[in-house]
This record gives sequence, C-alpha cells and structure tokens, in this order.
Amino acid sequence: MTVSSKVSPRLQWRRSAQGPRWQGLIYGALVVVFLALTVLPLLAMLQGSLQSELQGVSSWSLDGWRTLLREPRIVSALGNTLSLTLVSQAIALPLSIGLAWLLGRTDLPGKRGFEFAFWVSFFLPALAVVQGWTLLLDPNNGVLNHWLMHTFGLASAPLDIYSWGGIVFAHLATTTVSAKVMMLTPAFQSMDARYEEAALMAGDNRFQALCKVTLPLLKPALLVTAIMGVIRALESFEIELVLGGPKRIDVYSTLIYDMTRYDPINFASAFALGILIVVVMAMLAWLSRRSGRGVQHVTVSSQARPTVMALGRWRWPLAALVGAFALLLTLVPLVFLVVSSLMRRFGFFNLRQPWTLDHWHSVLGDPIFLGAVRNTLVIAAGSAVLTAALSLAVAYSIVRSRRAGRALLEFAAWLPFSIPGVLASLAMLWLILHSGLNSLYGSTISLIVTVTLASITLGVQLIRSQLLQLSNELEEAAWISGASAWRAIWSIVVPLCARSIVVVAVMAFISAARDIGHLSLLVSSDNQPLSLLQLQYIAEGRSEASAVIGVLIAAMAIVAALIARRLGYRPETRQR
Repeated sequence: MTVSSKVSPRLQWRRSAQGPRWQGLIYGALVVVFLALTVLPLLAMLQGSLQSELQGVSSWSLDGWRTLLREPRIVSALGNTLSLTLVSQAIALPLSIGLAWLLGRTDLPGKRGFEFAFWVSFFLPALAVVQGWTLLLDPNNGVLNHWLMHTFGLASAPLDIYSWGGIVFAHLATTTVSAKVMMLTPAFQSMDARYEEAALMAGDNRFQALCKVTLPLLKPALLVTAIMGVIRALESFEIELVLGGPKRIDVYSTLIYDMTRYDPINFASAFALGILIVVVMAMLAWLSRRSGRGVQHVTVSSQARPTVMALGRWRWPLAALVGAFALLLTLVPLVFLVVSSLMRRFGFFNLRQPWTLDHWHSVLGDPIFLGAVRNTLVIAAGSAVLTAALSLAVAYSIVRSRRAGRALLEFAAWLPFSIPGVLASLAMLWLILHSGLNSLYGSTISLIVTVTLASITLGVQLIRSQLLQLSNELEEAAWISGASAWRAIWSIVVPLCARSIVVVAVMAFISAARDIGHLSLLVSSDNQPLSLLQLQYIAEGRSEASAVIGVLIAAMAIVAALIARRLGYRPETRQR
C-alpha cells in the first residue's frame, strides 16, 4: 500500500542509500565499533598463538603450537570434549523432540505449567543446579547413594557425579534439554494440523505420522536446534571444571583455564587450542545460519489449523511422566540446594544437630558478599542496557539500511556466538595487557563489554525477527509527516519492539549475573560478582556457603523467567 501516487522528495531521500552526512557518520561509527568489538578478540587469538615471549621480548614463532602438540593431556581433553558433546546431544535431542511434541501438539494436561518449568530450568545457573544434585549423588555423602547402599546392602556408592557419566547427566539436568524444548515447542504449536490428519486418514498411527510427516516438515528447526545445542555444549566450562576436577577429566576449556594458571600465562598454546575449537564452532554457526535458506518447509499459511492431537488414554500417564521430568529439572535440585545451604556440614545428615542458619548469617554479613552483590547488579544492569541498545542499533541497521557494511554487521553479529566463554575471557585479557591499558584489567567497563558480547548474537536475532514483521510504511508515514529519522525510530520502532527489547535486556541481565566463563580470567578482588564468588567457595570446600550464593542467583533467575514469560517471549528457530 502506497501513501500517494507521487513519492515526495523527502521520502525519496529517506529511501536512498545516502542521506545526510551526519547520519552516514553515525552509521559508519556503528559499523567500525561493532566490528572492533567482535573481530578484535579473534585477531588477538590468532596473533597470540603466533607470538612467544622470551625475557619480556615478543617474537613471531610457532612455539605455542609445538608446545600444544607436546601437551600430554591434549588428546584426552579433545576426546572428552567430543564424546561428552556427542553423547549429551544424542540423548537430549530425541528426548526434547518428544517433550516439545507433547507440549506443542497434544492435549496433554497441565502443559502450560510444564512448559514454564522448562523455562525456569533454562534460566537457572548451572552451578546452582549441579550443587543441588551433588547433595544427592556425591559418592561419599550423597543422600541417594546412602539410601541405595542401605536398601540393597551395597558396599560402595553406585552413583558418582564426579565422573564422565556424571558430567553428561549434569548437562542434561541444566540447559541441554530445556533449551531445545523452548526452541522446538513454538514450532510444533504453529504447525498446520492438516498434514498430520492426512497421514492419520491414510492409515498411519500417531507415531508414524510424527516420523513421516511432522519431523520432516520441521527439519530446518530441528537442524538449527541440533547445531546450536552442539555449539552450547562446546562452550561449557563450569560443569567440567567442578565435576571433572577430582578425577582429572579434562575438556578443552578446562585445559585452557589450566594454561592460564602458569606464570607467565601460556597465551600461545592456549590460543592455539582455542583456534581449533573456534574454527569448528564457526562452521557450526555458519551451518545454523544457512540451514533454513534455499529450502521451503512451509507449515504455517492463511489456511493453517494449528489444532492439537488427542492422546486418549495416554493423557494422564504421559502428563505424569512429563511432570516428573520437569520436577527433576527444577524443583528437585532447587530443594536440595536450599537444604545444602541449611546444613551444618554438607551431606552430613547424621550429625546431632545437622541444621543451622549460620552459613546464611556468615555469608550475608560478609563485606565480600555485599561487594559481590553490588558488582553483580552493576555488571548485569550495565550489560542489560548495553546489549539492548546495541542489539537494536545493529538489528535495525541490518534490516532497514541499504548502505555498504550491512553484510559486515550481520556477519559480525554471529562472531561472538562462535567464541567460547573462557576463550573470550582470555582474548580480552590479552588485548588489555598488550594494549598498554592495564588499568582496564578487572574494571567494570571491561566486564560489562565482555558479557555484553556473550549476549549480543541472541539479542540481535530476537530484535531482528521483530523488525522483519514491521512494515516500512510505518516509518515512511512518519517521514512524510515531517519527523526526523531518530524521531521515527523513537516514536514508532521502539514502542512496537518494546517487548523484544525488554526480553533481550532481561536475558542479558540474568546471563551476566550467572556468567562464569566470560569473566573467569578478568575479575579482580574488587570486582568479583556472585557467580565467581560461588565458584571460589566451591574451590575452597565451603559448599554450604556456595549453596547460599546459589540460592540467591537461582531466585534471580526465576524472577527473570517470570518476566520473560509474562512478556510472551518465544524463541525463534527461523532464519530469515
């Protein structure tokens, strides 16, 4: 629909690729700054892997790569990384497909509540969930292990969370399953029921219709979900650090972390190992971006009927099964996390007086804790504001601008997604030390920028998806009325995208509050957030104090889930 048959000169100017000089300067500054923020860490990794320092003098060399090849743990670390990723994803994907199908395509009782439970699981910090399960599965003091040994007369604990299998379980119990359910449920909900009805009328049962019709039609969404799951699994750091440490189960991220424990830091070998992983993750990110292009799998049309399928006599048994699984992901670890914070000694139920509030009093009254709360709120709030603003600016430029550099912005928006947290932290540390700006080490601004980059890819994609649904005619009408470009954005685009912007800010806030990998090498004693304080308590053996911190971060995560859910956030799997 056009406003008039004759387009005004003002509107022609707005549509042109040029525009006023100041507007071009601002756009150019955005491109340069965003490219610098996203590309510099990669360049730092490449340069750092090819430099060695001898007596304070830097020189180009391949010593870092040679040292890496001679590292005795490299083969086992890469093997563990690959095996843990593949096994956890192979279990999680079919399980998530079944759960998402039940939540999105059937008349399962209580499915809205179950879906929200997966939201909560997605927002919960990994360390808090792991610590809750540790009280159950610790080989020495685990409640479940004690019960099994007493009931069946076993001489040793049958379950051990500090093992390869325990790490796989921890991944499944944190976000590996819940993230996939969140992504796939909307795709199942919006699918046209006529396709499955045709299969049922042809004589197929529900399972055959699912395999022959539903899953093939959702192939792009399934592929994107699987690829993004692998990327997130490769990013994992804190689970392997805590659970793999006692038995030296190394993965590449913990091996990089160990290399930073040397003095001086072994930047060259750490970056060399990181580059191998980044290449793999970049290829996966590219596949995720391209998987939905060139193939039409239309499941929503003007004639679509997204109805639900009747489960019949299986409704309540399946509801009980899904409910039990949702409780295992949320309520069970949270209850035992709270229990851990109230115990005199972690896991010792046989004490004369096992319960106490001393750990709460000790932690809440500690000046270090109060400083960590302040640091967390400042870092998380700063990241929320910066992520929302930068995501809106970049997404708007990608969708609306016709200037040169648009493709560079879109490419740069995906780069942070391919850099694991501990590696991004190391790259930022290298940049600070080699730029001569040592005062930035541990500074609030460096921490905010680092965690913002961790959330920017998702933020850009969410707001970009919203902008693609807005017609250009809305802004054109404002321009014809005499409004400036900034006035049109502020009065039209921002209000219409307000929910997406707030959701991006909320998710960035809680992501920064629970982040460990991206901050692990950058924090100082003055700027330590709650997540790093929790990790420090675990390393010191203060499990009860760590549980107190975990309860507080989990409470923040649940509030964030409620806000995001209230705003109606639905993860998009479409690539436009």
